[in-house]
Amino acid sequence: MAKKDVVNVQEQLRKELDTMKERVDPPSGFMISTKAKVFTLPDGSSSDGPLVCVILDWVTANNYFEGIYNPKDIKPPVCFAVGREVLTMAPSENVTKKQSDLCKGCPKNDFGSDPQGGAGKACKNTRRLLIVPHDATDKTTPWIISVSPTGLKHFDKYINTLSGVGTHPLEVVTEISFEASEAFPSLRFEVTNKHDNLPVMWALKERGQEILLQEPRLEKAA
Repeated sequence: MAKKDVVNVQEQLRKELDTMKERVDPPSGFMISTKAKVFTLPDGSSSDGPLVCVILDWVTANNYFEGIYNPKDIKPPVCFAVGREVLTMAPSENVTKKQSDLCKGCPKNDFGSDPQGGAGKACKNTRRLLIVPHDATDKTTPWIISVSPTGLKHFDKYINTLSGVGTHPLEVVTEISFEASEAFPSLRFEVTNKHDNLPVMWALKERGQEILLQEPRLEKAA
């Protein structure tokens, strides 16, 4: 290829760079991955943990996916709910195939409904946590980390323990780690100490509500 042609191609590539971001989904920018029992933060950094943070808030997220999970062909849930009160949760009005009027009592939300024949549920129950680093400032962007079904009882016990002594999780520094005896990423929680940064943490809690309550991205119609 002649030098003139190379320069021309480079110019065309630079023009495409201006619109390239519009051709793909925007990056989440706030999700923490726990794959392979490694905490991978939105900025790309990673560690084995523990993750030292403040839990600002949390919700329950229930997601029902049709068929058997295929990591090579991941599809959005056809029925889902995001809410604060577990017993009154109901599918969003935006679902494509509502399974029940309420999550409580839904056949897909019963133990033993796992389509692969396990004792678990067909509907994946998780806790979605809004967190920030323990040394966050008012410029910090909150993160989201998801507690898988195997970690739910441990998270709930942690919250109940704090509540029992009159403490909100926003008031303390929490260490989030992986259960060493499990092959898959099952999260555990431990309080370390209180902090003196309540006004900042409260402001970040307020700021993070939109991402905390965000619903799954649905497939576009063909």
